Amino acid sequence: MILRINIGAFVLSPELGSLVESLKGDRLFLRSTIAVHDGGAKGAVEHLSSNSTPELLIIETTAKGDSLFDELSGLADVCAPGTRVILVGAENDVNLFKTLIDQGISQYFVGVPDEEDLKAAVMAAFVDKQQSDKSRVVAVAGIRGGVGSSVIAHNVAVELANISKDDVIIVDLDIHYGTAALNFNIQPQSTIVDALAQSGSIDEVLLTRFLEKCTENVSVLSSPGSLGTGVEISMANLEPVLGLVKQMASYVVLDLPHIWNNWVQDVLVDADETILVGTPDLYNLRDGKNIVEFLSPHRGVDAPINLVLNRTGQIKKGEIKNKEFRDVLAIAPSISIPYDPDAFSAAMNNGEPLRSRSKATSAISELAKLVSGKSKEDASKGIGTAKEKGGLFSSLFKKK
Repeated sequence: MILRINIGAFVLSPELGSLVESLKGDRLFLRSTIAVHDGGAKGAVEHLSSNSTPELLIIETTAKGDSLFDELSGLADVCAPGTRVILVGAENDVNLFKTLIDQGISQYFVGVPDEEDLKAAVMAAFVDKQQSDKSRVVAVAGIRGGVGSSVIAHNVAVELANISKDDVIIVDLDIHYGTAALNFNIQPQSTIVDALAQSGSIDEVLLTRFLEKCTENVSVLSSPGSLGTGVEISMANLEPVLGLVKQMASYVVLDLPHIWNNWVQDVLVDADETILVGTPDLYNLRDGKNIVEFLSPHRGVDAPINLVLNRTGQIKKGEIKNKEFRDVLAIAPSISIPYDPDAFSAAMNNGEPLRSRSKATSAISELAKLVSGKSKEDASKGIGTAKEKGGLFSSLFKKK
């Protein structure tokens, strides 16, 4: 999970300033904008009287008693309604804490908190924003072209629907060479290109018209599979589409093209689950190392990469073993999918998901279970229960 928010910190101590600056290197804030200013609450009032209000304010103050509430009242006068505020103060009083929370402060710390406590406070402040995304996003990419990542993505989507009995949407992002329509034997009237072209005004009704039903619970936003579309993907036109798709299904499976540019990198970093598909040869070992070394620091230890080796057993001599991938990439393959040309060819020719019972289909089923998030669901509830957010002094909070 990655927050996309604007954070403005107004500090009095270098310790808090350094702490907030350190958040810039955390995956949670990879897509957030963080600005640190001096001056505490008074500096915030002065700055915000002539500048837009960030979604989250981190305010440090030494004021106590009535002086504290006078500062907060002045802050409320210059801020936008609904602004979240984390207050770092000097007064250790449980009744003060309760009063501040009741009046809309997201969290109150006595003295500079540690990094984990501050992160937890930010997450709690935006729990409603986190829960607004209905779906779990699974991004699938090939380490190299032609390794079977698209077929695996589409079959994982079908298995996710079977496991969860919920809706799943496949987004085929390979505009020029995408195969989702072929693999499900559909002839789409509209494609991802139509959605991207209208990303500035797209809504759920319009996007529904672009989706094609594949199975009872699986729909696909297809690619045109054409070289001359006149549309290129960027985060600017992709984010509105994905933001809407994530409201329409429990799982979104992103089938990524084999290219390496900014939007592909962003998608791989941002996804709840990232699957890298390769074959067990030297070329995939080398390229996989490069990709993993880029992605791992950005995703962090809380969002490990799922490495999948496809077509194992196809190469009789010279196949790179799992141990060698683990040693070189510093991650062990999550799943190995045996070479099964008959099962995959039959599915491709019939335009349907894998049907035969085989070790390959069993491996894909296990992969779907792995990325479904079902085993992690209870743990993720520890963040807390969402409550209505009014922002600081919600009845007073206004921008003059």
